[in-house]
Amino acid sequence: MLAAQALQVLTRDLAACIARMGLGGGNFGVPGLVEKPVREAERIFQGYAKAQPRQEDSYAAARAFLRGQRLDAWQRDLVASAVAQPIREAGDETALGSQRFDTLLGEYQAEAERGDLWRLTWHGLLYSYFQYDISAAGGTAAQTGWEKLRAFLERTWPLIDRQVGAGLVPDWVHVLRKEGAVLSRSPVDKYARGYLRGDSAAVDQLAEDLGIPPSSWFWHALVLGAVKRATADSDAEFQRLVPQLIQLIKTRPGFRDEALEYILVRYHACRAAPQDELLRDFVCAPAVWRNPKLKAAGYATAWNRVPEPVWQMVLGWVNERNLKDFFDILAARNQADEGRLAFWSQYLKQITWTRLVFGADTMALQRRSPEVRNLIAREEGAYARLDGKSEVDAFMMQIGSYLIVEFSKKPNACYAYKVDELPFEPYAKHYDGGTTDLAYGYRGEKAARIVHTPGWQARAAEELRRLGIRPDRPDAQRVVGGGAATGSATAGGSRPDSASPGPDMPALEALMRRFRGATIDDRRGPGGGRLWVEDPLQRVQLGSELKALGFKWANPRQAWYYPES
Repeated sequence: MLAAQALQVLTRDLAACIARMGLGGGNFGVPGLVEKPVREAERIFQGYAKAQPRQEDSYAAARAFLRGQRLDAWQRDLVASAVAQPIREAGDETALGSQRFDTLLGEYQAEAERGDLWRLTWHGLLYSYFQYDISAAGGTAAQTGWEKLRAFLERTWPLIDRQVGAGLVPDWVHVLRKEGAVLSRSPVDKYARGYLRGDSAAVDQLAEDLGIPPSSWFWHALVLGAVKRATADSDAEFQRLVPQLIQLIKTRPGFRDEALEYILVRYHACRAAPQDELLRDFVCAPAVWRNPKLKAAGYATAWNRVPEPVWQMVLGWVNERNLKDFFDILAARNQADEGRLAFWSQYLKQITWTRLVFGADTMALQRRSPEVRNLIAREEGAYARLDGKSEVDAFMMQIGSYLIVEFSKKPNACYAYKVDELPFEPYAKHYDGGTTDLAYGYRGEKAARIVHTPGWQARAAEELRRLGIRPDRPDAQRVVGGGAATGSATAGGSRPDSASPGPDMPALEALMRRFRGATIDDRRGPGGGRLWVEDPLQRVQLGSELKALGFKWANPRQAWYYPES
């Protein structure tokens, strides 16, 4: 009797349990009855497996850490998720950049080796690793701390992997078991080629699985990795990829300057590569590296990242565009081209410096002419104003040791002056445009005067030949010397009697690599010119080594020059 009653009670309790589990209408042994609860349980497990502490708590722990406060065990777990987060109260510094960060990692390391490091704490560090934003958490200390964090994760991942085991594991563990390279020194190499092809499916999935935010360093590194892969391709394939590389840089500009350095150096190495207008316009934009003509004036220092021949390649592109723009847009507006573009194009590869000078009419025209507006915008910081003749524009170009000035409207003649005997300052912001400066040669001394009357091309060619200037040879390469014009108001304009053999150039170039920011300005040529070294920081050590190479100091120009023999 008692046994029967006990059986009834057990049956009733079992039925109640089955009802609470949502299995009341089914039969045991049917898999479908348990699949849904299992999936729900797994979902809950995955949620807990990558849960992050409250942002306010992690932030407070990171703030306390940066203030030098001692963290308790709970705070030490909390701060893991915020070591890459800028802390407002600490001037936007991060725990990554703290001198105490090494000690914190050491404590985590010891716990991991003992098997005591909480899995969610390690996941918090993984979260911080991908959360690091190079544009928001700048500085070498933070970057160094981030590198140490990467090395820590790579070093301790095998310990965490063994600790997790082979049972039910979090999604992020599954991902890292397949994609452990994201913790290596080359975290993006595996994905760069596909990203370059426009195939981002694998990367997008990785970002979703590991919670990589759009601001993460990962995306910028991926672009730089794609650029490096493209520069390793053949000339033809690399040139084909340039538009895509530029688009990638625009979307992820974190390593923009380094990426452009790779692209420009590689483009310069291409055999007989034509001018790339898209690359030119992007790198010369005011918000990127600016006009290469501004390098000498110290306003476009990004050009110091590339070797001199690479800078001069792009400068040549800009000079060519300036020549065409002046005659196609400005002179053509006054029906004054008269074949001048075709004529000067014969000397294009010898033009080492150009400058546009805009009159008041052209400056006003930019309000209604997109063509003129774009031209002026491209020359921002490099152009000058012509105040004396509102309807006239001027164009300066240096060929060899002569500065040539053309005007956009008749009856103005074209004048050639020796660059070391200029009657005006070539970098002035304003000119009158008359005989006091640009047209000084009408009454004063000049090397040549070209009047655009019928048959002027033959007379002009003869005048230039007299100055030692002849049309480009068909196989001529762009002139590598030059830079910018020097005038009477510019230091270093004295005319050399004869050129010396020069210093040890390999030694000089090696010296420049040691003193970043110092530049070589080689103006030597058939018509004279000097070899200059400019150092904006005027470092004493560099000065001592330049003296040892035979250089002397020019106080007016505040630069070093190699004296002529």
